[in-house]
Amino acid sequence: MESVGGKLHGFWYAFGAHDGYSLWEAPGNVSMAAVALAISGGGALSSLETTVLLTVDETIEALRAAEQVQYRAPGA
Repeated sequence: MESVGGKLHGFWYAFGAHDGYSLWEAPGNVSMAAVALAISGGGALSSLETTVLLTVDETIEALRAAEQVQYRAPGA
């Protein structure tokens, strides 16, 4: 992760759908995708799933932008 300018914040073992969870910070989605591809391509993991987290500021920005989206539900 550090090779792309990111940071591993932590790793936790778990019971459930996945055996472990980690929290990583990357400079952008492309950097994170590169790390995910490198790790999953190595064959050490049986599955890898990523979730992009938004900051509060990013969420507020998205909410403001959503007001401009022209969307009408089907059948409305």
